[in-house]
Amino acid sequence: MHIQNPNTQETVAFAVAALTERLAAFEQDLNAWQALADNAARRVQTAEALRSEAEQARKDCRQAMRSTLGIPTKAVRELKSKEMANLELAEETLKIAEEEKIQAEVQQEALFEQRQALLKERDALRRQYWDAVLDDQIAQWGQQLPVLALLLAEAPKACIERLFGRAELRRNHDELYAALQPGELQQALKSAAQAEPDDLLTLLNKPLPALATPSTQHQSPITRMRYQAERDAQYQALINR
Repeated sequence: MHIQNPNTQETVAFAVAALTERLAAFEQDLNAWQALADNAARRVQTAEALRSEAEQARKDCRQAMRSTLGIPTKAVRELKSKEMANLELAEETLKIAEEEKIQAEVQQEALFEQRQALLKERDALRRQYWDAVLDDQIAQWGQQLPVLALLLAEAPKACIERLFGRAELRRNHDELYAALQPGELQQALKSAAQAEPDDLLTLLNKPLPALATPSTQHQSPITRMRYQAERDAQYQALINR
């Protein structure tokens, strides 16, 4: 563990565990939303297939009627019944798909807000984690600070620049610009072996599942409220039909 203070370690670990539970619940809700959206899309495909079958039944019925003496035969009646049944099924399937599309849209908006809140919580925890690590490191650096303070106060400028680096003015055609030359401290940090993330940091670095921004987020607040009210009315009409 990179956090050395046991009390701080326990506090951060507890918060990360709580966030991890909320993220797991969010992923479950996200999977349920995706299943609902996929199901609505499949219903639309089913309705299209039913309409195609109805159209074929209509053509077959018309052809069968041409070969009769004017009185609809059993085969003609069956074809016409198949056509009407498929059209009715297609219409009802599309209405159910519309219900599910609205439900999925509402859920996506709620999930988007939830994801934004989780992102903010995770960023705050990452700040808390690194503040705790920095607190421990500053405490360890404390014994070196008096010497560094003396160096900054009395050492020649060249020695300070050797440690922290220096800025040089350079010319690019007719323009002057400052180029920073890194000091030995920065070079040592770049060449140092990086510590492996501990369990807490690994959890905090885990990316959240992707979620597209709902179209309503691009609307003004008034337009969004009007659209959502119309959508709610449409949904009530669908389920009350």
